[in-house]
Amino acid sequence: MSGKSILITAPSLNTQHNVSGISSVANFIISNNSSCNYKHFELGRKDNEKRNLAWLFKIIRTTFKWASAIKDKEIALVHFNFPLSKPSVLRDAPLLLLTKLFRKKMIIHLHGGDYLTSKKAPGWMRFILKRVFSGNNPVIVLSPLEKEVIIAEYKIKNVTVLPNCVDLRDAKTFRREFNDDGVFNILSIGRISVPKGIERIYQSLVLLKKRNVKFNFYLAGTGPEEQEYKEKFTALLGDAFHFEGIVSGKAKTALFERCNVYLLPSFFEGLPMSLLESMSFGLVPIVTGVGSIKYVVTTGDTGVIVDKDPAAETDAAIQSFETDKTLLQKISSNASRFIFEHYNPEDYITRLNILYEGLAG
Repeated sequence: MSGKSILITAPSLNTQHNVSGISSVANFIISNNSSCNYKHFELGRKDNEKRNLAWLFKIIRTTFKWASAIKDKEIALVHFNFPLSKPSVLRDAPLLLLTKLFRKKMIIHLHGGDYLTSKKAPGWMRFILKRVFSGNNPVIVLSPLEKEVIIAEYKIKNVTVLPNCVDLRDAKTFRREFNDDGVFNILSIGRISVPKGIERIYQSLVLLKKRNVKFNFYLAGTGPEEQEYKEKFTALLGDAFHFEGIVSGKAKTALFERCNVYLLPSFFEGLPMSLLESMSFGLVPIVTGVGSIKYVVTTGDTGVIVDKDPAAETDAAIQSFETDKTLLQKISSNASRFIFEHYNPEDYITRLNILYEGLAG
């Protein structure tokens, strides 16, 4: 980039302040793309922030800070991470339109959101987004499905499919072994909220408990329903429930190594970084097939999709693993191999830099 910088947007990159897939993607890009100089522009509220009057004034201040940031001559281009959700559209669309007004070169990187593939955007939102996506700014999406949807909906001219990627160095040295004690170590990691499926997880564990299945449940992350579900899981499981809070680094790696089943019965997603990370360590994913997940997880091969009745189907999947440990081991190996074969960090960075150079050139 000829010594100049790339302005990249994301919520706080400090995992103690924010549990965000976009932050994970931005951290991955910054850490792995040493050929580029990134400047992080914090965009998005921290987990403990409330949407109140102070938050509104912060949004207004952010707009002025953004105008100053994009006028900096040292910024060669903008990498704008953008989920298609109502709060994000309201907050980010003015910044995107301002960037276009200043004629700053920009890549718009879409990260799921309920208005990408799950819901039809209302008229006012479509009006705004058509202007955001007008012109020839490159747009990155996470799967062919998202590309098809976004072109049909907004007639975007320049769309590239670039699935999320994760660092594989720790997973590369790990070898999973399944013991014969019949105990499942089940993991949920990320934002603790109803849209992310926490109530569905609770209902599935109620069913497992009724069948006297031996399991431990590890819950990592934070979110608006954290306290409520800590109490519910403690009451249900007692000592079999382990709340880990926000994890990163060696603590996160240790958690992936300890557990063997990963749950994400979410209502909508892009392509979750936690899914890719867990699969790289050989955890068997039991997930809803929303967003781009279906391009990664295939039932009976690299995991289990639970769409019709997630709680009952999760219980049935673990029941099948109880009686057929060979199936569990096969899916675990397939999941890990799939990530290593299709989500190579070097390839990801190479493709991203090609986009950068094409835009800068």
